[in-house]
Amino acid sequence: MTSMRLRCCSANLGQQRVAIRIALLLSLVLTVPPTLSLNDKPIRSEAEKAIRETAHDMMKAFLTQDVATFKRHSAKRTLELVSLTYEAARHDPRYQQELQNARITNADQFLGYFMLGLATQYLQAAPVTPEAAARRIANDSTISFISDSEANIIVGDSVFARARRVAREWKIDLTDSLKKAVLKEVTNPELRARIKSL
Repeated sequence: MTSMRLRCCSANLGQQRVAIRIALLLSLVLTVPPTLSLNDKPIRSEAEKAIRETAHDMMKAFLTQDVATFKRHSAKRTLELVSLTYEAARHDPRYQQELQNARITNADQFLGYFMLGLATQYLQAAPVTPEAAARRIANDSTISFISDSEANIIVGDSVFARARRVAREWKIDLTDSLKKAVLKEVTNPELRARIKSL
């Protein structure tokens, strides 16, 4: 069961490092009132504080498979990637039986199933409570503001995601970080083209 979750969404997500990396990606969301300019140092400090608080909430949601919270903070492109990945898995004979056995009938259930696999792996690799893991992740990232409405999320030396302000909230776009791995598993030419165009 775990192997399908990991293969559907990434060629090598079975590795501990990748699970931790994705956990970091999923955990970062920024909430800053849209009238504030992030160029002011006090405002930037407030934004970074908001990132830390929201990162905690997102990581905990990830580790407890809270799909609604994950979706609320995800960029539209990321949710489209999840839907296309589910569609590809649904039509791929390699995954059809597993989806059927798990009673996965829509993209939200697929997302929860995927999160369960990664969260289980993450918690086995780093045996801590979801709360402790969320606190750790909330403090182990760097936010590099590109503008008042866009920021890179950096873990280690790599940009893993981009935060974009949409209306009054910041949304996290994981698409570019996950797309390459997803494409390794998707064989349907039409779905591959749609994923590439995201």
